[in-house]
Amino acid sequence: MHQYINDCAAYAATCAVAIDPSKVPLPNKPGDYRTSDVLQAFDTGFFAKCYLTEHLHGSSYEMDVDHFVPVNQNLALKYEWANLFPAAHKANMMRPRGWPAGGLLDPCNDQVETRLLATIGPLGRDPRFEAADPTDQAASNTAELLNLLHNGKVGDEVSRQNTKHLRVTIMEQYDRVMRAIQKFLAAQNGSNPQVLANARRQLGDLLSRRAPFTQLMRSMEAVIEFVPTDLLD
Repeated sequence: MHQYINDCAAYAATCAVAIDPSKVPLPNKPGDYRTSDVLQAFDTGFFAKCYLTEHLHGSSYEMDVDHFVPVNQNLALKYEWANLFPAAHKANMMRPRGWPAGGLLDPCNDQVETRLLATIGPLGRDPRFEAADPTDQAASNTAELLNLLHNGKVGDEVSRQNTKHLRVTIMEQYDRVMRAIQKFLAAQNGSNPQVLANARRQLGDLLSRRAPFTQLMRSMEAVIEFVPTDLLD
């Protein structure tokens, strides 16, 4: 994939100085977009998390390579680096193949954290997403997609059960964060600076962008009320 990108750059440079750019041969497209350099880039750029659910994986090699804009919508983007995203297999399979009117929020280029509101219920149950601005069609489409992937289709028990593991995993992370907040508050009221440093480190790690379900965890009321902003990277 890197070689293809380099070939495209060389092609563009040659066209810029060619007398007849139409006679410059096009670079050969790679036969596959699931290559080691793409997956390694996912580990670096997405921290081995599914771009749709933020479910953390051991590495991006465990996930699918998803086309943000589906190939059936724009074949020219099949090998476009910026159109390739890491997705958990189940989330990728559940995602509708059609491209919604108004599009979706691009996590690399759009202000997802401000255009999309995440909420989570008591004990980490029932994650929900909604557009911060109801007239923002891309945000509304994205919220609808995320609600489907997290909670299944409304009224469809099979779909609900199919997404249960994700919700249980979110609840487990919610519990870790709550316990870390309790330790942090206790350490703040104590007199041992090492204990406080350890508590700050643990809480910061659980709420970092490298951690699973970052947006959902940061939406917790306890995080908003008790966690200093300097612990959020």
